[in-house]
Amino acid sequence: MISARMVRRWTAASAVSLLVVGCGPQTTEEKQTQPETPAPAATTQEIVGGTATTIAVNPWQVSLQSSGGSHFCGGSIINESWILTAQHCVNSGGSISKPGRIVAGITNRTSTTGGQIRTVSQVVVYPGYVDANIGKDAALLKLSSPLDLSGANAKAIPLVTAADEASGVGGVGAVARVTGWGTLSSGSSSLPSTLQTVDVNIISNAAAQADYQGEEVITADQLGAKAPGKDSCQGDSGGPLTVLKGSNRVLAGIVSWGYGCADAAYAGMYGRVSFFESWITSTINAPQQPTQTLLNQTGISGAASSFKHYAITVPAGATTLTVEQSGGTGDADLYVRQGSQPTTTAYNCRPYLSGNAESCTITAPAAGTWYVSVRGYSAYTGVALKATVP
Repeated sequence: MISARMVRRWTAASAVSLLVVGCGPQTTEEKQTQPETPAPAATTQEIVGGTATTIAVNPWQVSLQSSGGSHFCGGSIINESWILTAQHCVNSGGSISKPGRIVAGITNRTSTTGGQIRTVSQVVVYPGYVDANIGKDAALLKLSSPLDLSGANAKAIPLVTAADEASGVGGVGAVARVTGWGTLSSGSSSLPSTLQTVDVNIISNAAAQADYQGEEVITADQLGAKAPGKDSCQGDSGGPLTVLKGSNRVLAGIVSWGYGCADAAYAGMYGRVSFFESWITSTINAPQQPTQTLLNQTGISGAASSFKHYAITVPAGATTLTVEQSGGTGDADLYVRQGSQPTTTAYNCRPYLSGNAESCTITAPAAGTWYVSVRGYSAYTGVALKATVP
């Protein structure tokens, strides 16, 4: 159970797609808009007690945004095609949202001039995640097209490895740098336009556990850091915590959660990159699998409150089922269900967004019949559906 004081360091923004971990039915009764209204107990953090900085000093930092350009989380460039972020930025109760877009190479989050905008083609989540305070708060985003990392404002950052950590890199007492566009105080709804930075000190997991004694269990995949009056805060989630290795910066942590922001009694908590390093490396280096198209339907039209159903057969051994709805006019809602036609109350995935751009990704889908369905929230015309498996 998450304490009411626990703050995930993200700001809610409209998701444009959902990835469902497992096959249990999901229930969402309130239609999402762009941007989505922030959840009161689950907000991101902005830097507290820091100063303005530039992207040239922190070129691995990216902004996760809604398709309309609203910032809600940060991330770090791992290579030209992959971004590392916090899983809670993309996972809400087992439904995983693709960010509307990723923006690299910008100091001002409200201006994309000189920056690079990419969409996300794949979300890979670390297995076993339940919520940020329980740990395993890491996710990888594959970009639809590679970033150009040849300039000064967009660069990949090396990961802290277990060997680095064993040699003292990012150890207890190390000064670490956090950056982001998060709020400047706990509970604030106002985000700074300019990238912020602050230095905090890494503490031991035993010290972090003492801060949260009797309230949380600090796990090996988590990392604590604190400094008087300084912290990450809402809006910083998923962003980088970096330390020096020689004269170069390396990625030690992923902004995750804390009780409030800059509360002297509680450390800010981060995903420990050295714990995730082997998973990150194996994921980004995995060979690309060929795609099999199970459904490719265009020109779909329908009335409000009416369903159109399409049956597909998922082959044995499929690792993911990806369904994308796009195009047209009006407002059509995507539903996906295993074994039976979905209803408004029974489905495995229903993004339930405004407009027609919706998608679902089901991890480890059961082999056999699935239904991909469209229901009119209002009358719609010219919608396309596509379902694929690797």
